[in-house]
Amino acid sequence: MTLPDDVLIDIFLSLPPHPSCLLRASLVCKNWHSIIVDNRFLQRFQALHGFPVLGVFTNSTLIPRFLPVGDPPNRVAAASFSLPLPDTHWHVLGCRHSHILLVGSTWNQLLVWNPINGHERLISAPPDVDPRFNYGQVPESNAAVVCAANHAVHGYCHSCPFFIVWVFTTTRYAYITRYSSEKGSWEMMASSPVPSDVDFRPSILVRNILYWPLKTKYILAFELVTHRLYHIECPPETHDIYRRNVHIMKTEDGGLGLAAVTKFTMRLWAWETDVKGVTGWVLHRIIELDKYLPLESLPSMDNHPGGRPPVRILGFVEDGDLVFIWTKTGVFAVQLKTMKHKKVFEADVCASVYPYTAFQIAGVVANDGGNVAAAE
Repeated sequence: MTLPDDVLIDIFLSLPPHPSCLLRASLVCKNWHSIIVDNRFLQRFQALHGFPVLGVFTNSTLIPRFLPVGDPPNRVAAASFSLPLPDTHWHVLGCRHSHILLVGSTWNQLLVWNPINGHERLISAPPDVDPRFNYGQVPESNAAVVCAANHAVHGYCHSCPFFIVWVFTTTRYAYITRYSSEKGSWEMMASSPVPSDVDFRPSILVRNILYWPLKTKYILAFELVTHRLYHIECPPETHDIYRRNVHIMKTEDGGLGLAAVTKFTMRLWAWETDVKGVTGWVLHRIIELDKYLPLESLPSMDNHPGGRPPVRILGFVEDGDLVFIWTKTGVFAVQLKTMKHKKVFEADVCASVYPYTAFQIAGVVANDGGNVAAAE
């Protein structure tokens, strides 16, 4: 007996969002495969479950550049996510909409890479950051990749056109230049005075606005639709906090948020507009991390001149509530809503991590060699 497609769809939608579930179901037969690889089904599945986190990319040369976070059989093979060679040449700038944005060691080339289907696109850096026009150096820069298709919900964007938004700061001004994969060219979009240079920490996309941290107590914002460029001051309580422990994030309702950690305490703010139309930071939550994570025996080094804080934020999943936290006992993935947590690896990760979320589906996840990026 063959079940109708609509019944199969309901069954598939009830599958848990583990990396291997849809992959294994798609291998059963051609009909199941055709249903699961259909974009309409994937969009419904994503709306119900979100994308699973397959692992995190790092810029460390002392540990693997990709660290899977799942348990077998839902743990992806790290080899399927090896950076393009030579891997030491590339620095990860961010992961979004199925793509990873890499920059060359001399900041003169960018690579947009999709590890799910193996597609790569090599792009020259914008001419505006040519060292010949900037006192012999590439100005302080960061960049982000975003899907250029007009989706209601982004996510399954493997073959979509994309934009690269490059921000650079020089002589107390920030500049935005944008690359279009359809046009194959860069275009200067905006400029604005800023109080400090752009930082190396990753961007976050919130309601069609890209946000980057600056090196001091401010956040830079660029509106993708209006091309408006401006900066926002962080809450005064965060001004003296170790800057790697202040991270931009999304709030539960999809707005702009900020997380900061001092000692074992995490504070979460939201950028909100009150009934009088005044916009500002509102403290929403205080989390005592040592009540949930095994941190009791760790000494505090918050103000120690040569030491690292005992707890550090490594990165957030942009479209979820999962945060990766470093402690001296390991790196934990923590769901902020429930505070469920799991130690994901022992590696001493000392800088930002870049979570990668995606589905793995047979016939869609082939890499350049034609091999399916299957679970281990």
